[in-house]
Amino acid sequence: MFIILSNKASAFLLLTFLHHRHATTLVAAADDGWRSDLPWDTDLTSKLSPSASLLSTTPDKYLEECIPTFEVSWPYKTNHALINQPSGMCLPHLFCAFELCSPDPDTDTVPLSERLEMTSDVNVDTLYSDLDGDIQDWIEDTSNSNYNLPSKVLFPVVASDIIAAVNFAKTHGLELSVKNSGHSYTAASTKKNTLLLNMNQYTRYASEGEGSIIDCDADSSSSSSSSNVTDLSDQPCLLSLAKGKPAVIRVGGGENWDKTYRAVKAANEALEDGYKYHIVGGAAGTVSPMGWTFQGGLAGNKGGRLFGFGVDQVVQLEMVLPNTQHVKFGPTEWEDVEGYDVPKTTKVSGVCRTNPEELDESLWTWADCPEDANINFDDLWFAVRGGGGGTWGVVLSVYLQLHDYLPYEKVTLNSPTCLTETPSEAQMDVLGDAYTKFLIYLLLDPAVLEMPEEHSNACGWPPEDTAISCYGEGSGQMVVEYWKGYISAINETLLSEGVSASLIEASYNCPTVEFYKDLGDAYTAILAPSYPEDYPYAEMVPDFPYPGLRVTLDDTSNVIIPKEWVLSDIDTAITYLPLSSAQYATFGGRNMAATSDQSNALSQAHRNGGYMFMLPHAALTDEFYAGLFPLMYNTTNTTNFPGFIGSNHAGVNTMGPLKDDWTKACPMDWTTEERKEKCIPLQEAIYGTETLKRLEAIKEQIDPDFMFDCNNCIGNNRVKSAEELAKEKENETKSEADRLASHFLFIWTLFVLAAVPYVV
Repeated sequence: MFIILSNKASAFLLLTFLHHRHATTLVAAADDGWRSDLPWDTDLTSKLSPSASLLSTTPDKYLEECIPTFEVSWPYKTNHALINQPSGMCLPHLFCAFELCSPDPDTDTVPLSERLEMTSDVNVDTLYSDLDGDIQDWIEDTSNSNYNLPSKVLFPVVASDIIAAVNFAKTHGLELSVKNSGHSYTAASTKKNTLLLNMNQYTRYASEGEGSIIDCDADSSSSSSSSNVTDLSDQPCLLSLAKGKPAVIRVGGGENWDKTYRAVKAANEALEDGYKYHIVGGAAGTVSPMGWTFQGGLAGNKGGRLFGFGVDQVVQLEMVLPNTQHVKFGPTEWEDVEGYDVPKTTKVSGVCRTNPEELDESLWTWADCPEDANINFDDLWFAVRGGGGGTWGVVLSVYLQLHDYLPYEKVTLNSPTCLTETPSEAQMDVLGDAYTKFLIYLLLDPAVLEMPEEHSNACGWPPEDTAISCYGEGSGQMVVEYWKGYISAINETLLSEGVSASLIEASYNCPTVEFYKDLGDAYTAILAPSYPEDYPYAEMVPDFPYPGLRVTLDDTSNVIIPKEWVLSDIDTAITYLPLSSAQYATFGGRNMAATSDQSNALSQAHRNGGYMFMLPHAALTDEFYAGLFPLMYNTTNTTNFPGFIGSNHAGVNTMGPLKDDWTKACPMDWTTEERKEKCIPLQEAIYGTETLKRLEAIKEQIDPDFMFDCNNCIGNNRVKSAEELAKEKENETKSEADRLASHFLFIWTLFVLAAVPYVV
């Protein structure tokens, strides 16, 4: 029996039939998405290892996978929950899925002051559901042109996956972005119209590999300062021994500090004779050793003032470069220099892999790089360590220095709970100034306290940490004793300034010291009582800070305050830029300069810094640049702007003063384009003119096509050629055309089905 149905009914039945019959085909067509004109299957997917995966992505996936984490409170709000989401796109700062970390589709035309005002009440504790309705609408509008998410994500597992991706991108003129955890305040690990290499599933050496920690035995290593340049297998230990250090650890390009810290802890606990190793790293477990290190690496609570910056911990690098070469490289010649605690690097050697398609690392072979590869390893060693991640290539692994183990002691000097009476505002000011002066003496001028320099260098703290982190048995108690001596010495002065004897006594007796084996034990002891029973991340090193909707530093500039200036005018420093627990105290020790191998891109401001001050943009006024800035930094050479911004915590909106007048602040009421055109860019404010020029020249040589062009990375501030701009426009046009074609195909199918009757 045949039944003739109406056009509308037949369309419905046929559409239902086709939905079930061809669902896979339709999904596949939709998944082709961005740059569907390229041979993804034949030229990339077919060359990947069995465990690697390539995904098409959309803002819808970002909303679906990431927003739930921003709808819960701590301790459930953690980047550990975001890192493993299937699309690989989630970021610790929800707004950083957009250009300049701003969901406003009119970001380019809105003055910075107005943009910041729109989100001024959004902080790390704000839930997504509590956002202003307009902001929610912008975020949930997946056609918002300000979305800055990659269109395809590759999860590489072995080196050959990354080599295949770089080859594919080079052949087809694509840009690549690279991500570990996305912990970048400038959103450098996400970019639209790029193929994102998410390293989360890459081979793990520290946390899963056997022998990731290598003990360096002088008796079994070459006594020469020159490494075996055939494969550089002994180079990490030779350099470690030259520094007088016991061991090194290999960390994979997808591992974070949580995995690395727990690997070192496990190795220590396995030793019969007790703990042996200490590693210098970041405070947040979800930060990567790569991104952290290559931006400088500030270790406020991991002994940075004692052992140096993150860049000083690197002994060998393994990368895939933009020219598709798989390389490893590190110093092979060095010399001792008076005044430095580590040898000066005089030669860097590197090798290239000759069998790039081999999956089994035990079968990799290394040799001298081909001449046409044109790799200057001395330049590359300089640029990567301090010149930022994501722009020089893809880091597959890094060997980091391990130090002799020291126990961890956490000191709290003054707490409001210690006070026996409520002080007046005037008394609080006097006590506050006294405390601040002690901190300056403790970190920058310990001779005033008659404290040995090595005891001073053993202590520091990251922002928002009200306690002082010290390393070495008795180090914390020693700080307490010097504090008591200091209070006793200024007792009469405090009394004369109106502070009561009982308040002075309370300050004297307030200090406490907590003793731990390492930072991980301290985190566990402090945070474990807050965790619910079913908390899945209790064993992991937590986030500090935990994820927030906006970047907590998007309205501040992290100015490095020079040690010399602070000590020359302590009263002015205390008045305008006081050292406190809100600032970053991981600078200022002699070792901050002495631990440099003199072949890294970290700015001189870092080496000479006293502490880093989180200064609101609104405070970087004409008065600051005309008054304090010339006293802190040499501004007499008008062709060489002095770098003064800390790299690790540089915000997406941070810039220097006007290009043509360094005494004038970059106006907050200008648009982004105006600020870019007329103000010192962030990179120049970090490195200074001369170092930035060298880094940009290295970038041009190593990546002439700017395959890696991440936000606020070296080379990203260049004036793009007409050809580059046309290429970007072409990619955007193709991406939009693919999206429209998919919609058109669906609408056309509906139209055809509605017009043709279906006979059953």
